[in-house]
Amino acid sequence: MKVIRRILFLLIALTLVFVTFWFGFMRKPAETIEEERKVPVEVELVSAGSIEETIELTGWIKANQIVDVASKVAGRVESLRVLSGDGDLVAVVEEGVLVKKGQQLAIIDHNVYLAQLAAAKASVKAKEIELADAERERKRIVALYEGGSATEQSRDKAMTAAELAAASLSLTRANLELAQINLRESTIFSPIDGIVTAKHIDEGNLIRSGDQIVTIADMKTVRVIVAATEKYGAQITVGMPANIKVDAFAGRVFDASVHSIHPALDAQTHTIQIEIRLDNDELLLKPGMFARVTLITKRKGNVVVIPRDVVLGGKIDKHYVYVVEEASADKIARKHFVEIGIKQADRYEITDGLKAGQTLVVNGMNYLADGISVEVVRIEDIK
Repeated sequence: MKVIRRILFLLIALTLVFVTFWFGFMRKPAETIEEERKVPVEVELVSAGSIEETIELTGWIKANQIVDVASKVAGRVESLRVLSGDGDLVAVVEEGVLVKKGQQLAIIDHNVYLAQLAAAKASVKAKEIELADAERERKRIVALYEGGSATEQSRDKAMTAAELAAASLSLTRANLELAQINLRESTIFSPIDGIVTAKHIDEGNLIRSGDQIVTIADMKTVRVIVAATEKYGAQITVGMPANIKVDAFAGRVFDASVHSIHPALDAQTHTIQIEIRLDNDELLLKPGMFARVTLITKRKGNVVVIPRDVVLGGKIDKHYVYVVEEASADKIARKHFVEIGIKQADRYEITDGLKAGQTLVVNGMNYLADGISVEVVRIEDIK
């Protein structure tokens, strides 16, 4: 039963094909041969422009310089205030405060260091008196020795006492200098221009020598550290232009340049570390931001540039485009083989095969063949 049904289905299918072919063949002579339909295309004039060859990388933004300001002396924090050169209060030290190099940031209790300084000065004064007395005694004994009234032992003892007094004075003067240094270091100044990014201690707390007080970052200039694969090593050079984009300012491009290239590849990733620096006067870019970096390896101007998607071929045969030419009253599509230079995202540089001023097919080219008639329309008409 199944075999019979299959045979009947095959016969019906063959009959339909025969009838369709017969009617089509018989009707053709009766119909007038319609004019060959023209393929609708959209065109634009080829023009000269500029184009760039780029490398796309990603990296992280870092501050140009970060300093952890620590105390060199121990004591109680009396003040955490930014003062001007005239001693006027500028701001209380906290995150986000701008500081200048040399501005006062903090004061450690001076009392102990003032007392140490006074003691050191008194000690120096006493040692100066001792040295003067020892020098007088040395001179007196030497004179007596030369006159035969003193022994050589007395002379040597007097000279030794004078030398010891001089050495003791040097030691006390060193202690005086140390006391002066400690007093100076009990006032903390900003070592750089920057912004306070972290405060590690509050007023009134006791700190030890080496304890951090604040962290200051120079963000007027920021660095972007990126890693490029080994194949780009010969293309990237110091001074090369770069464009930076960050998610926080999606519509803005920050201009920069390559500042340095690490001389050795990373042993594990085989990548080259590249440092890019750019001005950040508005302080828009923050350390830690993710950055998209475009390095401009090559730039050309006044060259033929066309949209990438109008270029066909390239896998087996050469790249080609279609150009519309006038042939009597008709418009004819002509295939032009082209040579491609710089490739930039959605644009190509054409180094040969196309000239500025020619009429380029930019839509509908997939339905063309060389020599076919076309009708120039708008993109809306093609759709």
